[in-house]
Amino acid sequence: MLKAIRFRGALRKCGGILALFVAVVIFSSWPTFVFMWTRSAKEKHLARIIEQSIAKQQIVAIEPLLPIASPVGPQPRNKRLILSWGTPWDLPWYQEGHVVGDCTITYNKYRIQEVGAVMFHYTALDQETMPWKHYRGSDQFFVFWSMDSPAYVKNEKNRDVTKFDNSFINWTMTYRLDSDIFSPFLQSTEAKRLFYSVGRTTVERLLNKKSKVALWLVNDCNRLNGSTERVKYVQGLIDAGLPVTKYGRCFGNQEEYSAHRPDELLSYKFSLAFENAKDCRYYVTEKFWRNAIHYGRVPVVWGTPKKDLVKIAPGSSFIHTEDFKSPTHLAEYLLYLDKNDTAYRKYFNWIGTPLMRDRIIAQLYQRTREEALCNKVMSNPPPKITESVTDFFFNSESNTCLA
Repeated sequence: MLKAIRFRGALRKCGGILALFVAVVIFSSWPTFVFMWTRSAKEKHLARIIEQSIAKQQIVAIEPLLPIASPVGPQPRNKRLILSWGTPWDLPWYQEGHVVGDCTITYNKYRIQEVGAVMFHYTALDQETMPWKHYRGSDQFFVFWSMDSPAYVKNEKNRDVTKFDNSFINWTMTYRLDSDIFSPFLQSTEAKRLFYSVGRTTVERLLNKKSKVALWLVNDCNRLNGSTERVKYVQGLIDAGLPVTKYGRCFGNQEEYSAHRPDELLSYKFSLAFENAKDCRYYVTEKFWRNAIHYGRVPVVWGTPKKDLVKIAPGSSFIHTEDFKSPTHLAEYLLYLDKNDTAYRKYFNWIGTPLMRDRIIAQLYQRTREEALCNKVMSNPPPKITESVTDFFFNSESNTCLA
């Protein structure tokens, strides 16, 4: 009987020691249990945020070094979807979901597995470290694009494009005719109006409003070598007796130009389409297309090589400084045209009675920029690699362009 009592006492003592041991283990492990439960909850919460962001077409940053790919697994390729990897200088561009031709533009980087092509402005990789750490499909096309001249990129922005080298890019999309995708300043909608909708009646109405000689709109006077050179050339025209009305930030009167009535703006016969870079291949901007052609003014061109310009603009639509020995000779010719309506009207023949070459040039602008990119992706093109964007964008240019 005494032995039984002693056994039950020992058992109770051991049970107490065992309970104490279990309690100590649980207490010491509690932070681990809490951390594991909290981590799991955070991951689920983060997954919900990502899924919601995709639904809203927004980008949610997880960690700077985390490769970007769809968090919900591989997605079927949609060739009609084009991803823009950010916007130029992070400035507003197209709206999310903007439609171009048969394609749609998205900025949602988490949709990269779905898209047929990815567009990279030359500023797009500023926050990226190379080599590329995000998703890339073997059947996708990575596209480098720029609307700025090499002179501006190199000298004004102090940039190179080496991050796009080493066969990272498939296609180039610039204003140059030798790009894979032609991306001129003249948009296809405006080109259709100019080449196909403006008739002789409209031309006659425009010509009847002409009463002033030359207009120059310019905002950059000295940032690039080309900027200072063109100022000198224009001053030579003025010194030779050519009346030139000047507007822009260079002269502190850009608001005055905007305040003019449409009839006043249409009254000028010539517009000085002087670029801020000299001899950069195919570099033709709004100075030619909008400031001059759009408003029915004959562009007087400086900067763009004539041999390139005749390939992308109607030959009878402009006057080029390369055809004159000096600003004085050009001024004399412009003053002659100002007094000779018959000779002046010849610069509008491409509208009313276009030559075959003018019709061929018009076809260049039927689809451009992202719409042309869309068509190219949809056409099942063969593979292509641009080994060096630096060679294409900079090294193919003259020293005069890059100066």
